[in-house]
Amino acid sequence: MVYRNSGNLENCYALRHQELVHIDNVASAYIFLFQCPKVDGRYICSFVGTPIHELTKFLSIRYPEIPLATNLINAIKDEKPIRLSSKKLLGLGFKFSYGLEEMMDGAIQSCKEKGFL
Repeated sequence: MVYRNSGNLENCYALRHQELVHIDNVASAYIFLFQCPKVDGRYICSFVGTPIHELTKFLSIRYPEIPLATNLINAIKDEKPIRLSSKKLLGLGFKFSYGLEEMMDGAIQSCKEKGFL
């Protein structure tokens, strides 16, 4: 997820906390659950929950050439987020293949290819 803010603080508030997962992990989780005999109910597939301040710090270190709306992000009050848990999915033996670095690398590369960055 890469977000270019147009200067609207409300848009930043909507992004205060992000639950992130690589699309390949979602597809793998679907296949895994279809093949698992113990499946019952709904499953959350979220690799990591990241507050906007932590995500901004990560992105600014990993991609210093990309300008971020840090003035708007710094204006957002840090709140304790509601975290989603993939514990039920992981309890069945599912393993995530891609982490935050791979997700952000793919998102940044895609945005560059499409001319967004």
